[in-house]
Amino acid sequence: MARLRYLEKETASAEQEKILTQLTQKSGKVANMWKIFGHSPHTLEAYMGFSKSLVKGTLDPKLRELAYLKTSTINGCAYCAEGHKGPARRVGVTEQQIQEIANSSESAAFSDLEKLVLRYADELTRTVRTSDDVMAELKKNLSEADIVELNLTVGLANLTNRFNMSFLTDLD
Repeated sequence: MARLRYLEKETASAEQEKILTQLTQKSGKVANMWKIFGHSPHTLEAYMGFSKSLVKGTLDPKLRELAYLKTSTINGCAYCAEGHKGPARRVGVTEQQIQEIANSSESAAFSDLEKLVLRYADELTRTVRTSDDVMAELKKNLSEADIVELNLTVGLANLTNRFNMSFLTDLD
């Protein structure tokens, strides 16, 4: 059970209800994460704008989702890992890649570039630093804009993982 109550539209303030309505999924359901985040509508709105800016960036969506999944797997955030499987599949991440993300460095399911991106996500998540060799390889394979977006994706995943794990957000 979550450590904070889930906001429901019926009991939300006008400002809270407005943002929850914007985040209602096609199924008519609001994700549990938004029901907690909605307690602070202005920060949720800022989070959503930032998150959407990454989706509109130049980084290959498949690389973005692989990095997000890797980060969530390292952190043990089942909520985020589960929540990103659908978007990952939609951008070309295979079931085998999803299953083997924890051991990506040894898996034949990933290209060299994908392994590099996953190694970067791993380093950044575990040590908050990037080795010189990984950065040099990233520079050979991605634009500087892509590298910035990759870094911010891993950072956003770490933020979201900590948010959901701290509050014990239940799977939707």
